[in-house]
Amino acid sequence: MSLRHPLANRTRGCARNPLRRRIDDVEAAIMTGIVVLFLVAAPVLGILTGRIADAAALREQRAERAWREVPAVLQQSASADVASQDGAWGAAWVTARWKLPDGRSHTGVIAVGLTARAGQRVDIWVTGSGQLTRPPLSRGDVLDGIANAVLASVAALGVLLGLAAAVVRAAVGRRRMAAWGRDWAVIGPRWTSRR
Repeated sequence: MSLRHPLANRTRGCARNPLRRRIDDVEAAIMTGIVVLFLVAAPVLGILTGRIADAAALREQRAERAWREVPAVLQQSASADVASQDGAWGAAWVTARWKLPDGRSHTGVIAVGLTARAGQRVDIWVTGSGQLTRPPLSRGDVLDGIANAVLASVAALGVLLGLAAAVVRAAVGRRRMAAWGRDWAVIGPRWTSRR
């Protein structure tokens, strides 16, 4: 009677099986490595991406300090223009006049609500040089940008490692099938001749 433990035949966490080949162990090791790489790299990449996005947002906010909110006087009513131009539903593009930071008057086209009337004053944002622009980034915009950058970078890493795993799996599968084919070429004739 043998006193060997029933799990003594297990190696590398897998029961030894006559059909299990070295390539199966290699595949398991590579797949484990890919998972571990993701678990280690994803947080590091997320932190790095978050810092880069935060630094970019801070640079943009510094540049936006020269932007000013100025009143613009509409030169035409919203109904005089085509609504939803450029995909802005619920808005119309109308001509308006505003003062540049240097005091000169400027006329341009701005987006307004569909109920806007000629002569109405609306607040717009202009750059230091007087170019029409969007409102400056809020802290919420910055946080959203950072979160989106982190999620996108971690998702891209996941996709990249998933593709690598798929390539490894396909290559190993081809090699496994070729080995099984060679073995069958040797065993098959002996097995089929016993009928």
